[in-house]
Amino acid sequence: MAATKSSESSEAPQTSGSLFPQPKVRGKKKRVSKKNKSAWRKHSDIKDIEDFLDDQRLQLRTGGLVADKADDSLFYVDKQNDNEDEAPVAKKRKKELKPLKIDQIIAGETTVKPVTGHAPPMGSGKVRRKEMKAKELEQKTGYISKEKRKKLKLNSVQAGLKKPQAVREYYDLWGNDAKDKPTEEEEDEHYAQVTGKTRVKVPVRTQTYAKNPSILPKVEVIHPGGSYNPTFEDHQQLLQQAVQSERKKVKDEKKLERQTRLPPKREWATRRDKMKELTEGLLDEEDEEEEEGEELEGEQSIPKATIRAEDKKSRQKRRKEKEQREQEQQKTADKTKKIKEHEVNRLKAIKKEINALEKKKEERQKKREEIRTQNADKPKRLSRHKYEEPFPEFKLSEELVGTLREFKPEGSVLKDRFKSLQRRNILETRVKAKRQKKFKKKYVEKKQYKEISINV
Repeated sequence: MAATKSSESSEAPQTSGSLFPQPKVRGKKKRVSKKNKSAWRKHSDIKDIEDFLDDQRLQLRTGGLVADKADDSLFYVDKQNDNEDEAPVAKKRKKELKPLKIDQIIAGETTVKPVTGHAPPMGSGKVRRKEMKAKELEQKTGYISKEKRKKLKLNSVQAGLKKPQAVREYYDLWGNDAKDKPTEEEEDEHYAQVTGKTRVKVPVRTQTYAKNPSILPKVEVIHPGGSYNPTFEDHQQLLQQAVQSERKKVKDEKKLERQTRLPPKREWATRRDKMKELTEGLLDEEDEEEEEGEELEGEQSIPKATIRAEDKKSRQKRRKEKEQREQEQQKTADKTKKIKEHEVNRLKAIKKEINALEKKKEERQKKREEIRTQNADKPKRLSRHKYEEPFPEFKLSEELVGTLREFKPEGSVLKDRFKSLQRRNILETRVKAKRQKKFKKKYVEKKQYKEISINV
């Protein structure tokens, strides 16, 4: 581009007086250094290449390259009548449904497929796994997925398929019969119908680690007499429980008072008893020390007896004693051998003894299991404080109302949850900490301060 500009500038100007134009005199081509990449880009003309590439991209967007297309797609044969004398026959055209303008623009301009979110391609592993899960769920619970329902509606509108509704039978909340309550299979089926998913099966290993510390439910159902509109019998039963718990509380208080009460006056310790308790053991110890001292003096005075030459053992006597010891050892060895042989013969009796011991062990294990099952719903002793059952929440007959709007709840939800955690062995039993006694401040006047105040 720079070279052309320089050549144009070097052309000789035409004179106004001349009739014929003077020939253009081209100057010398300007030499440019192209040793750098930037110099190549600056001093090279690539306009024809860019035009070609732009044309090729346009062809790709609008149906593909013209060079790759067949002749039939590029040319067509005009089969209309060439005779212009014959007038064309007018035909009534029916109104055709034309596509929208936006569809026409997209259809004419490009054949590139649009980007469709994150949906996986058909036939991929993710789609197959999803279809398999939907089939398994349909076989187990009869639940039809949303996608399948849409397809069925599109394919057969006349079939009249309706959306499956989650049907669940009602059961008595305070009923004692196990038949009324839903089983695990029914709960899983209901969960699948509502959510459209199956519950995750927890592996056995995690079940053992994540075992609940208690069999009690997280939220216990209260006594039926505690509802806002209970029956007369249920309300009386709840009041009877409250009376029994209050009696027990009063009984424990009386017992504690009896244990901490002072003894009667006739059982009080006298001055003589106190003196006897203070001097107990002192006189006896002094007498014992004197007796021990006398015995030691007597022992020190008696000289040890010397061994005479006549009393020394001879070799013969020592040999006989050795033989006697060996005979006794042999007798004991024979005796133990006979006992072992006798035990081999009494195998039946030994088996009976072993069976009896095993039976006793099994009975102990059964008793322990029974005790565990009995105490499974009871709180364990996790701290030094014993768990105390909360006082039952109830309302008197005068306080009962007929509507839920006028009903005033009893107790506190926070305390109820805290007691539930203690009852289910998640938290240890605790007692409110007592406040420490605050001592009065003691003001002391220092000696140095006194001296300064006196001097002033």
